[in-house]
Amino acid sequence: MLQVWGEQLALRGHEVTVLAASLSEKDEVQQDKDPRVVRLASFDPAKVQIRTLFEFRDALHAFFKEHSFDVMHLHNMFAPLTPLRTVLVFEEGVRHHIPMLMHSHCMNDTQMGKLLLSLSWDDVLFVSEWHRKETLGLYLPFKNTDVIYNGVRVDYFQKEKGNREQARRQIQASPDDCILLWPSRIVNPDGKPTTRKRLSTLLKAAARVKKRTNTFKIMLMASAYGDKALQKRHLSAYDDLMKEGKLYENIVLLDTTHSYSFMRDTYAACDIMCLPSLDEVFGLVFIEAMAMEKIVIGANSGALPEIVDNGVNGYLIEPDNDQQLAELFLSIFEMGEGQRAEMGQRARQKVMDNFSSGHMIDDTLRIYEKYASP
Repeated sequence: MLQVWGEQLALRGHEVTVLAASLSEKDEVQQDKDPRVVRLASFDPAKVQIRTLFEFRDALHAFFKEHSFDVMHLHNMFAPLTPLRTVLVFEEGVRHHIPMLMHSHCMNDTQMGKLLLSLSWDDVLFVSEWHRKETLGLYLPFKNTDVIYNGVRVDYFQKEKGNREQARRQIQASPDDCILLWPSRIVNPDGKPTTRKRLSTLLKAAARVKKRTNTFKIMLMASAYGDKALQKRHLSAYDDLMKEGKLYENIVLLDTTHSYSFMRDTYAACDIMCLPSLDEVFGLVFIEAMAMEKIVIGANSGALPEIVDNGVNGYLIEPDNDQQLAELFLSIFEMGEGQRAEMGQRARQKVMDNFSSGHMIDDTLRIYEKYASP
């Protein structure tokens, strides 16, 4: 997402610098293409020593002495040490009188989340109206708030560019199989399991469906941030559901160390993208799948009603209602190709009208212009 932001802003003629972690032991500057990426060795989130914070602070001092900026745009991705580094970046911005925008991509109900958002940001940005409303309920002292919906490159996520047949062959799907995709994670960034994505609801619904038909497969992403041992351990929590529902033969576990092209082919292979999670602050996989003209199913919860118009360009079920989900699966299975295609086309149109990367950059620039010096 940050790469798309930087590239799109640079293509419009703006000078963009992205601070990122260096994988080497020294600071590096990548200048061969836009946006310029400055990699600070001390920015590596895997390093947790106190010494690293001092290194990072010194690197920031040196960096801001050499460069000037009209706006600083931070994102609250909660990797190890990120909150402390964010405070140091905030102090540096105050010192140099740079307007500072904090972009919130997750719920902020932890003590550290509240601490970061309570800093005197010039503007706090949210990824949905629901996200903003929920965070305002924490009664934090915001100066200003705005919403910037996430966006996808609709030129990249196109049905015609996905390799559907090859992807279906790789999972040994028959031409009659309806492919369900659950593209999410089963752990939080701290390695602890998450149930919020509601894999259990999907499996319970699939067990109901299997009593009626066996012509379906479920592609599970089930990401554990590349840790296969962690993935296996947390997936074992669903063994009973899979065994009781006799679902093992229907489930395909996908490699989660994936690229954008892999995701595009995976969307192309599926017929339904289903993620019945609770309280999504946005739902990026929904707009990616919709751009690929897929039928999407989510829960009537969080920000999803802002993305999916129930029965028009996708479906919303009541949270945790596996019976309703099963009935919906069966209904979609029985749809003609023409009906599925029409819903998919409406889904793509919704993305093009509201959630393209172009819309996201337009909204970003509108906010930058409020704070940048003339």
